[in-house]
Amino acid sequence: MERIVLEAEKRPRLTKGQLNRLRSEGKVPAVIYGQGKETQSLLVDARQLRQVLALGTNILIDLKIDGAQPQVETVMVKEMQRHILQQDRLLHVDFIRISMEEEIEVNVPLNFVGEAAGVGVGGILQVLAREVSVKCLPANIPEQIEVDISSLQIGDGISAGELQLPNGVSLLTAPEELLVQVLAPEAEEVPAAGEEAEGAAPGVPENEEAEE
Repeated sequence: MERIVLEAEKRPRLTKGQLNRLRSEGKVPAVIYGQGKETQSLLVDARQLRQVLALGTNILIDLKIDGAQPQVETVMVKEMQRHILQQDRLLHVDFIRISMEEEIEVNVPLNFVGEAAGVGVGGILQVLAREVSVKCLPANIPEQIEVDISSLQIGDGISAGELQLPNGVSLLTAPEELLVQVLAPEAEEVPAAGEEAEGAAPGVPENEEAEE
């Protein structure tokens, strides 16, 4: 798992107005907590943070905190708050400290590859989950898990327990949870035997008058 450096600075207690002004200047208020250490209030550059987040959801970050006693903390993004109307505008971010020696629980996105054989004969592909929960050391977090769907026929599916996980990664999602399946095509309605077109006389084609 790639590690990214992100610079931060310590933040004193500020009013709501002061925080809004900092946001307008391209700063994002943040906090860092976990590993039995005290919670710290920080500021990070909004542009740099967006660049980090563009790399994925499970990125390991070496947070370089400026101050009288500079420090480096290995963290992951725990939670983000975005502007309700401007989703690319970050209002606040929570970082959680990570120990490289302790396993953590993360959600890893699924990458479905190939074209299901059943789709080629009219089946309908239904994706039921886009990620699974796993447990592993931070250095072993996969960026994504590939799911080959090319062999799926109509009526087939793939459950979480069938995934091929990298070494050192254990599944937390229920093994029986269905991730993807190929459904049979919807059958067209066929009029029952003996049914006549609405409005037509029995035995007479529609729009033709019966002989008197």
